[in-house]
Amino acid sequence: MINHPEIIYRYPPTTNEERGTSKQADQAPKIIHQIFLQEGRNSSLSKYNDALASCQTLHADWTHMLWTDANATAFMQQHYPAIAPHYAGYAQSIQRANILRYALLDHFGGVYLDLDVTCLQPLDDLRHLPWITPGAYPAGVNNAFILSRQHHPFLQKLLAEVPRRDMKWPMPYVENMLSTGCMYFTNRWMAYVRWLAASPGPVPEEEKVYILADQDGNTDTHMLRGKVTTPLFAHGGASSWHGWDAAVIVLVGKHYGYFSIMTGSGVLLLVALVWRLTRRNRVGERRSPLLRARHGRESMEKIDDEEKLLSGKEG
Repeated sequence: MINHPEIIYRYPPTTNEERGTSKQADQAPKIIHQIFLQEGRNSSLSKYNDALASCQTLHADWTHMLWTDANATAFMQQHYPAIAPHYAGYAQSIQRANILRYALLDHFGGVYLDLDVTCLQPLDDLRHLPWITPGAYPAGVNNAFILSRQHHPFLQKLLAEVPRRDMKWPMPYVENMLSTGCMYFTNRWMAYVRWLAASPGPVPEEEKVYILADQDGNTDTHMLRGKVTTPLFAHGGASSWHGWDAAVIVLVGKHYGYFSIMTGSGVLLLVALVWRLTRRNRVGERRSPLLRARHGRESMEKIDDEEKLLSGKEG
């Protein structure tokens, strides 16, 4: 982020220019998209009622669109037929939810919010921006909140890569992160930022992307990392899609020192074992000429005995 200060957007804004009142007209439409893909799971939308109500109250004049299994699948088939087979073939609903949010923002524009995000402030002061999202730890961007204009070029590049990134992995958490989730999102976003930086001329405002920061340029303040409250949102940190492999990764992260010692010890034992086997082989090689000579004499004596025995039989 420090290498690209031009993508930092400081919130809350303190000047009319930062608020966008002296810039071009609002780019993001007044639409909030949220996604609830149940797919037979024992889950209920009612547990998100308070979070949903908070965003509806602060954005009373906005359109609120809730996407479920039925209307989401129909939307993908109608508007993104090349991606629809991948969407239907994903093993996890979170993969579908990720791709769906990118497609919805590309098609309609507006704001995407996770269901466990409670709105604390109206988002009207951000609508003059073409694209904005929070940062992620330890690097990159988070897709729990995205504001975008319709048909932003980053979204088009992001969606174009979807078929090529549809790969199977033995760990569900890794499969989601690399195929559709935050790691895929971040990698494509960083590539887009580099592409903008390499552009020969001035970048049009409508093609830019921004990342939320405080007035000091610190992106940590707005990160939706786990259960946290930021200037704009309270994030529940539900992570309802996390499975056994995510739990293992979190466990390793919490006890990094212990696992580092265990890993280091294992490496040392492996090195010691390889050294011992190598040393044994070298000792064997030094002894091998004598052994081969002895074995050769024994073989010749055995052949002589067999010849004598055969001669005796023939006689």
